[in-house]
Amino acid sequence: MHVVVIGAGLGGLAAAVAADRAGHTVTVLERAPALRETGAGIGIMPNGVLALDALGLGAPVRAQAGPLDAGGGMRDRHGRPLLTADLAAVRERIGAPVVVVRRSWLHGLLVDALAPGTALTDTPVTALRDAGDHVELRTGGGPVHADAVVVADGARSRLRAGLLPGHPGLAGSGEFAARAIAPAPPTGVALPVGELVDHRTGDRFGCLPLADGGVYWYATWHDPAPADPTQRHRWLRERRAGWHPAAVALVDATPADTVHVVETAQLVHPLPTLAIGRVALLGDAAHAMTPDLGQGACQAFEDAVTLGALLDGTSAADVPAALREYDALRGPRTSALQRECRRMHRLLGLTGWRGRLRDALLGCVPRALAVRSLAAQYRFTPPRGGSMSGWRARENEQSRS
Repeated sequence: MHVVVIGAGLGGLAAAVAADRAGHTVTVLERAPALRETGAGIGIMPNGVLALDALGLGAPVRAQAGPLDAGGGMRDRHGRPLLTADLAAVRERIGAPVVVVRRSWLHGLLVDALAPGTALTDTPVTALRDAGDHVELRTGGGPVHADAVVVADGARSRLRAGLLPGHPGLAGSGEFAARAIAPAPPTGVALPVGELVDHRTGDRFGCLPLADGGVYWYATWHDPAPADPTQRHRWLRERRAGWHPAAVALVDATPADTVHVVETAQLVHPLPTLAIGRVALLGDAAHAMTPDLGQGACQAFEDAVTLGALLDGTSAADVPAALREYDALRGPRTSALQRECRRMHRLLGLTGWRGRLRDALLGCVPRALAVRSLAAQYRFTPPRGGSMSGWRARENEQSRS
């Protein structure tokens, strides 16, 4: 069976690995002229690590686990703890750590898991036509036929609107995020691992150590910022004056031209379905959400593992039924996380007395309750041993508990 994946980002490559592991012929079509991953670092939550385990890629990812167990959680802008995340306890419950890696390294890991020639670059897909017993894809190089198609062309998917024309699509959050990697922790300054929040402005700043000695950091804001990278770098540094000293030190340690800035975005509301005939949507194309829960890539990896399990042993004739089940299994979880992301985004952006009240309430959350909440969010039982029936039974049982 021929499976075509549209998009060679993290989610698309994971889907390609899953379909390949299921024994199918896989082609990845990427519109960019080269395989590359933009951005800085990425946090892989325990559920994402478990999904990568199921793809056979967990060992190198786990080897990148850094010293996060003693830190994490929410702090005020000065670095004083508000809500402590006991990541060691979460790891014990879930069976996987939080891992922070360079996006380029993770992208390379997925590329290397595929046979050379699987991914075709400079091949944009302009349209899809479901012919009943196959899908025809229109590209600049002529039509491509597939038994199953995975649309993984990102949050700003060009194909999603054609598949679901009644959906309003993507909307910016109004919040901008800078992401970068400093080459090393600041000298003489303790690293406030986790996220700093400011009830005056709604700004945030997060920093997480990498196994190779670097520090992945990000900053968010809502006000207009200079477009010029050098001026914006200076503006960002000045905006973090009066915060924990590590914030300014990390900005100073990072070249301005390596700081990636985007407006975060989310789907206006969840898609009505993640599958149409022989076509499945996956990752940000299916459920783009703001990064407030760190679940964007993790949900793409869960999608990929689930899709691969459903396609394992599936013939071309059975693809529509398999994709309907994919929608039934993935739709409820990703829709719930999109809604939770919206709530978290509003909570973390509170200012004034509401922001001060949030800080006070976060300080009252018992550590055990925080651990249980995180463990519930990070729960994922990957399909094992090719037995979907056993996996479905486990999923249904855990959903009821």
